[in-house]
Formats: sequence, C-alpha cells, structure tokens
Amino acid sequence: MTLTDARWVLASSAFLLLPAALGLAGVLRALPDTEVAAAPGSESRTRRRSIIRTSDGQGITVPVIVLGLYGGGLTVVIPAASADFGNLISSGYSFAAFSLGGLVGGLAYGRRKWTASLRTRYTAATGGLVAGALLLAALSHSPLTILAVFCVGLPMTPIFVIAYILVDERIDPPRHAEANAWLGSGYNLGSAAGSALGGQLLALTGPGLVATTLAGIALIATGVARRLPDQPSPIENAVPKRPLPELEEPSSNATQTS
Repeated sequence: MTLTDARWVLASSAFLLLPAALGLAGVLRALPDTEVAAAPGSESRTRRRSIIRTSDGQGITVPVIVLGLYGGGLTVVIPAASADFGNLISSGYSFAAFSLGGLVGGLAYGRRKWTASLRTRYTAATGGLVAGALLLAALSHSPLTILAVFCVGLPMTPIFVIAYILVDERIDPPRHAEANAWLGSGYNLGSAAGSALGGQLLALTGPGLVATTLAGIALIATGVARRLPDQPSPIENAVPKRPLPELEEPSSNATQTS
C-alpha cells in the first residue's frame, strides 16, 4: 500500500489463491483414501444430540470461537492503535506479527514432547489469549503494539491443533465432519462478531477497552476448556448396541430326548 493503493493489493492477494489451491489439491491427491464404517442400522436406531450440546463439544468449540473473536477484534483494534502512534499503513506490520506469532507458537508446540493432558494444554493455550489481550490493552497506545499482537498470536496455532486432536480423541469417527464443521464455522462466527462488536466498542471508547473485553471473554473460555471431562464421554458419543436375545434354558424333556 505504500507503493500503490488498496485495489492493487487486493488484486495481488487474489492471484495468490491460485497457487495455494493447486498446492492444496496436490497434497490431497497424495493422501490415502480413508473410509469410516458406521455400525449397521445405527443411524435409524439413534437420535443423536448435536455435538455443540455435549460437554465435549462445548469444551472443544468455545475456545476456537473466542479465537475467532480475537481475529475479528484485531481487525479494528490494530488500525486504531496504529493511527495513534504512526499511520494506518503501518498496521500491516502488526497483522503480520499476529500471523508470525501463530507460526512461532505452532512450531514450538509441535517440537516439544508434552506430558500434560490435552485438557490442561487446551486450558493453558486459551489462557494465553487472556495474557496476550491484557498486554495489548496496556500497549495499545504505543509502538509496542506490534509486540503485543505477536504475543496474542502465539497460542493461535496450538489452539487449532489441540482442538482437532480432541475431536479425533473424543468424538465418534462418523461425526468428525460435523465436529470439524463446528470448529470452522465457530471461528468464522466469532470473527464476524469480533469485528462488529469491536467496532461498536471502539467508537465508544478506544482500542484498550476492546482488548480488555476480549481478555474477559477469553477468561470465560478458559473456564469452559477447563471443564472438559478427563476422558471422552461414552454416554454422549457412543452408539448404543442392539441387546442380544436371551437364551432359553433347555427343557427337561429335550434333555432326556438328547
């Protein structure tokens, strides 16, 4: 944008979608085909609860929704904060810092061998959003905003990674598509809400209060993640089995005949 204007930046970004789509198609072709076989007749015998209504589903999805709130809230916080100490175009560096934080956090998480449970790791990663938002609130009127946004991005990739692993661990394989759809849709819903609500708060106060509000919401999400059961909930996810017929005891006459 410093060299041209927003229209050319948008057009250049659109052209990047083509190699990205081709690369993704190449990766998908290289993956082996997998099929998940459901128990015969299980769909007709079971009225399944929505995943979002189960304790596992809520514990997995809510932190991702709040992560979307952060992403949406930053779209209004970063430009407003950048305008306070520089110019609007410099906000691009802060958005880059957010993505870079996700990259660093994800690689660091993947390289370490963890002994804590998934629930503990998920709770800690969501708590990292609280710390990052409080730091952003404190530094939102200084050039150090870029450092705060980097810290907010650190738990982003670990949250996604742990969420998908929790889906594999706690949700029945035939329902993985539904669970993953909740994660993707939850992030998008949170992003839309974060942009809209963040814009309203920003008009009334400033970027610091928006970041503080995000910290409070993330604190609630940390409690929700903490309430995840220690183990998968078999009552919520298991497909009930058809009872076996009872065997009748042989009569005395049949015994004598044999």
